[in-house]
Amino acid sequence: MTYRYVLSGLAALALLASTGCAPTEEKKSAEPAKPAAPVAAAVTGADLDAVAKADKPFKLALIVKTRNNPFFDPMIKAAEQAAKELGVELEVQAPPQEGDKEIQFSMVQNVVAKGVDAILIAPADSKGIVPALKQAADKGVLVINIDNRIDAASATAAGLTSGGYVGADNEAGGRLAGEKMASLLGGKGDVAVLEGIRGADNAEARKRGFEAGVKDKLTVASRESAEWDTQKAYAKFQSMLAAKPNLAGVFCANDKMAIGAMKAIQEAGKQGKIAVIGYDNIPDVKAALMAGDLKATIEQHPDLMGRYGVRMAVGMLSGKVAKSGEFLVPLEVVTK
Repeated sequence: MTYRYVLSGLAALALLASTGCAPTEEKKSAEPAKPAAPVAAAVTGADLDAVAKADKPFKLALIVKTRNNPFFDPMIKAAEQAAKELGVELEVQAPPQEGDKEIQFSMVQNVVAKGVDAILIAPADSKGIVPALKQAADKGVLVINIDNRIDAASATAAGLTSGGYVGADNEAGGRLAGEKMASLLGGKGDVAVLEGIRGADNAEARKRGFEAGVKDKLTVASRESAEWDTQKAYAKFQSMLAAKPNLAGVFCANDKMAIGAMKAIQEAGKQGKIAVIGYDNIPDVKAALMAGDLKATIEQHPDLMGRYGVRMAVGMLSGKVAKSGEFLVPLEVVTK
């Protein structure tokens, strides 16, 4: 069953209809998304769908965290398709691992040196990437922030203004996961959190949101960072289980970490006794969802991030879309 939470009002409803993502079973409304960083006006799907084929052969670069996480596959494919539709060139680059922030920093510098009109960036390090993006902006390159937000304070201190943002409200997504966990456990019990890379905006926002979702209902008894990695999550959760044998649930800030946690649970003989919730709805967790080993995951539509990131860049380069806006994708709680 998929529970769809509409976070961006009528614009999101229109977007869901136009992309064929119709809700099933049940629709629930949530409070309007609260962005993690100050932004200007919201940009709608209709605004971006109206962007026409470019009248110039713009060169764009999409730099994601890694190709090693299947979350980014639909983002890349949708971005490539949008670039083809709009008649622009798109180069895709990605470090080997999500933690390779220095490599991603160099990739930004390299595409700027080669000459691009816009960079679409899903930062591995929300703060550390800022100097490279400031260098790009100073050379006249449009910066579009995708998925993981650039740290607002670091950007302000550096004098960096991005062209816009396309992604999810990660705090709202974490809150949905927390509310689902509280419901699964009947509002009582100890739970753990396997965090992403500490300091990354999306990791911090998902943790914050989850803890808000379980506040006054469940006790967060343990928190560890597994840095988005399956093997690290497996080892970390083994240790967490040893220290807190009565854990009733674990929230994993991405599905790759959920896979590691489920392996640790199985080996500890606690399968079916600990509720696991992930984030991203990657193909690798479909079987675990169907089996009930993974109780839920948060879908945030990376395909829409790729599609509308390219459309936002071309719209801004063509002067048809105002800069400093943002487009928030809809979020869903996906269950068996």
